[in-house]
Amino acid sequence: MLESVRHHDRPTEVLEDEDLSASLPRRLGLTGVVENQIHRYKLARKRRERIPTADVADLFRLVLRRPDSEAILREAGRDLARHHGSHAFYRLAAATRLLPESVRNRIAVRELHRLMRRIGGGVPVEVTRDPLRVEARGIVTARTDRYGVACVLYAAAIEEAIQHATGRRPTISHVTCEARGDEACAWEMV
Repeated sequence: MLESVRHHDRPTEVLEDEDLSASLPRRLGLTGVVENQIHRYKLARKRRERIPTADVADLFRLVLRRPDSEAILREAGRDLARHHGSHAFYRLAAATRLLPESVRNRIAVRELHRLMRRIGGGVPVEVTRDPLRVEARGIVTARTDRYGVACVLYAAAIEEAIQHATGRRPTISHVTCEARGDEACAWEMV
């Protein structure tokens, strides 16, 4: 998520009348603090250490204060799925497109279950096939965002994983949300 913040804060161009000494400090993603945190999280990933849930919740709260939070969370979700996709399955994704659709859908369900277990923070996850539906109870976004905006991270990760498994980009709808008072967060393929 911090890498997405950094990407969104990096200026694509410098305007002639822009005062960099005033505008760059306001770009959180370009501060040394963010670089240090990114480095710390990468080391933790290499060591296979879990990032504390409180840190993840604080990071969500920080990103949700931004006007571009949805774009940042969407990009972070796609990146999470791609990182998860470094497994052998994703390396062979082109070959899976030769398989029958029913087999590809089974593969997608299995990979979605693994992905959501990994990025869901150990919460109960259920993935069903017809229609394709992912349901999670107690995810950190439901506890940190009362409007359900942060759940777009999971929707983007689900879209990316399904695209790798089936070869086509799905449309995912966030049909229920704990943050909005439902029993669980659920996403369905439309």
